[in-house]
Amino acid sequence: DADTYHAGTIRTVAMKITVVSFQRHRRSELHQAEQEYIKRLERYADVRLVSVPRWDEAITLPANLLNSTWRIGMYVEGKAWTSVGMARRIQQLLNLGQSHLIWVIGAAEGMPGKVGEQLDERWSLSSLTFGHQLTRLILLEALYRSFDILHGSRYHK
Repeated sequence: DADTYHAGTIRTVAMKITVVSFQRHRRSELHQAEQEYIKRLERYADVRLVSVPRWDEAITLPANLLNSTWRIGMYVEGKAWTSVGMARRIQQLLNLGQSHLIWVIGAAEGMPGKVGEQLDERWSLSSLTFGHQLTRLILLEALYRSFDILHGSRYHK
């Protein structure tokens, strides 16, 4: 059923989630909501937010985010998911042994070209464009919802 998916037990030991965003300014009113979803997600994984304050077409992801990681770029034209579909894809990645998943959110200028070359997949949260911190908040909520689906909890209902 498209609205129900229970994967059973998923491996979350040493699971890492990193969200990288290219943003110069932070809105304090969104910070509290981000922290709430990080707290919820930390039941399932170690969560880290990385803000890159400068955008440059030639910039690349740091070396520590390239080894043994699976990198997903957020693009308006990327692969769109339902909540259940996103949970299933995350489960597939975990089943393939990917224990450090990285989501990268571009800047107003887009995704730096060199970073785009380092990505394994391109996903979309919406065909709408959102500010970077709002995109990060929506992504954190979607990730929490995905893990909730995988664990059969009640939040998704």
